[in-house]
Parts: sequence; C-alpha cells; structure tokens
Amino acid sequence: MVTLNTEDIIRVAVAGACGRMGKLVVQTVLKQPDMALVSAIDKQHVGEDIGAVAVEHPIGIAVTDHLAEALTQTQPHVLVDFTTLGAAVSHVYTALEHGVIPVVGTSGFSVQTLSDIREAVERTGTACIIVPNFAIGAVLMMRFAKEAARYFPNAEIIELHHDGKVDAPSGTAIRTAEMIAAARTERPRQIVQEQKFEGARGASVANVPVHSVRLPGLVAHQMVIFGGQGEILTIRHDSTDRQSFMPGVMLAIRKARQVQGLVVGLEHLL
Repeated sequence: MVTLNTEDIIRVAVAGACGRMGKLVVQTVLKQPDMALVSAIDKQHVGEDIGAVAVEHPIGIAVTDHLAEALTQTQPHVLVDFTTLGAAVSHVYTALEHGVIPVVGTSGFSVQTLSDIREAVERTGTACIIVPNFAIGAVLMMRFAKEAARYFPNAEIIELHHDGKVDAPSGTAIRTAEMIAAARTERPRQIVQEQKFEGARGASVANVPVHSVRLPGLVAHQMVIFGGQGEILTIRHDSTDRQSFMPGVMLAIRKARQVQGLVVGLEHLL
C-alpha cells in the first residue's frame, strides 16, 4: 500500500452536493485514496451530515449554503460544481477569488460568460475547468465527429436527455456543433424546405441543425448523423448510468492543479 503525504491529498469541495450528480461525486470522492472531501454546499439539507444524505452514514461534514465561508474554513484545492447555470457562474467567481480551482459540470455557458470567466481567471491566476460532458465516450464521440466533418459537411445532431434537464440544446450538442463547424472544409449544401410547424428542423447551432429530446427514462445520449453521396455515417454515444461521468470527474480533479487558464472540454485533459 502506498502512503500519501498530507500535501499529496487533493482537498475537494462539492457544490450541489445533495443533487443526483452531487451525491454521486461525494460517494466517488470518498472512495479515492488521494482525495479528501472537506465541504458540501447545497440549499437542501442544510445542517445535515452529507454522509447521511449521500452515503447513508455520517462522516462529520455538515451541508452548508454559504460557499465563501466554506471555502475559507476548509481551504479545498478544487470545487466541483453540479448546480444550475446561474448558481454555477456565481460559484466560479467565488472560487476564483478564494484561489480554489472550479471544476464545473453545469452546462449552458454563453460565449460572453466564458469570456468574462477567462478574464477573472487571468486576473486571479487561478485555473478553471468547465466540462460540458464528463463521459470519456462522449469526448471521443465529439472528436470523431470533428474528424468526419472534414469529409461530410452536411450533419445534424439529435441529443436525448432525461426530463429533468433544464437546458436545451445540451452543452455537449452545442460543443459538438461548434467543433463540426470549425472542422468543415466546405460549406454544407443548403436544403430547400418548407416547415409546416416552427422548429420542425430543430435549432441551428453554428449552422448545424440540433434536435433536443427530453423524456423520462433517458440519461444522456447523442447521435451525430452525416450525409454524403449515397451514404450515411452515424456516430452515437449513450450514457445509460450517471456512473459513466465519474471517471472524467476524477480525472479533472486530479489534473486541476496542473492546468493553467480556462480549460473548456475534457478532451484537453485526456
């Protein structure tokens, strides 16, 4: 057994610790020999032991809804955030001001918000990691789609998520569309059409049609369909369990103190 020095242990705080993803992060961090959970932030179960909430036995860490106070008192190296977009943006700035590296799984950041965060990162000298999708398979799906876009300029995206997802299109779909647009070597062929109902052809993201499906029973799924002369190429990824995101989250936590600036996308850490 390898014994780690105290300075080698990564101190982790989790925002949104009582949500579905937050509880899973708490459970996973507690199993890592090189990590220590030091604080749990949420607006639910305030004052309760996060262990009782997430792992069914107390661990001596009470849930708090005061992020700045928690960061000051527990001094984590990394803040993992799985909250809502509005809360996540606020949490990023608070973490940066405290010298804590945000690792954010919340999606939907606008170009302007990312630009503002980049300025804050440069001003504070603290890194920040924002990941639209922590599933390693999803990262590979996006990478393969980017490669295919060099040869198939016409593409459409169908993304499917659970009915509790608040944003559409998903951050993964937006990121995929942007990567496809950047990789194209020619403009997609314009398709003349009459839409009998508004939105029938989906949303246009970087000139890529994106269709969002929200249904109970789904977790996170995406298809990228490319059309060419007499052929169709479909690249698909399915997360059937939220456990699929945990290897990526743990990777980001471990890499956090090695990165500089603002990092958007897990592919930069692989």
